[in-house]
Amino acid sequence: MTEDAKGASSEGKSRKWATITIMTLAVVSVTIGDLIMSRAMRSLGPLTLDSLPLWWRGEAALATVAGDVYELGWKIFTQPLVWAAIGFMLTFLILWMIALSWSDLTFVMPLTALTYVLNAVLVGPALGEQVSALRWVGTLLIALGVALVSADVDSDKVVET
Repeated sequence: MTEDAKGASSEGKSRKWATITIMTLAVVSVTIGDLIMSRAMRSLGPLTLDSLPLWWRGEAALATVAGDVYELGWKIFTQPLVWAAIGFMLTFLILWMIALSWSDLTFVMPLTALTYVLNAVLVGPALGEQVSALRWVGTLLIALGVALVSADVDSDKVVET
């Protein structure tokens, strides 16, 4: 192996671990955002848009639907927890874009599936939810898939800038 090939291989492995690190931070961030958003939306109770089916049947004006959408948006976006969740989700987006500048989408995208695993682990303590055995099996399959994709070191190319 030539020195250039060794350097490129070493740089690729270094970028792989940098990508995994930044995506771990991204996954933690979006999972926190998911949990906060879930708590925020539950605190609002079930949201409905009753005028939409009426409009669809021709029994309400579109302006009525627009007004209801505005009121619903106001109800949602005046909640501080919603904005906190959006902040965490935006942090995820920025970290994800950084990772995409370093590595292939086919490597970065499967790492986002770790949110399913982390959500399954944290919904009990954070939200009091019960995760069924079938969902745990699905979560385990997702984790195994991410491990398989992450183990494929040689196919991850360094993105040239």
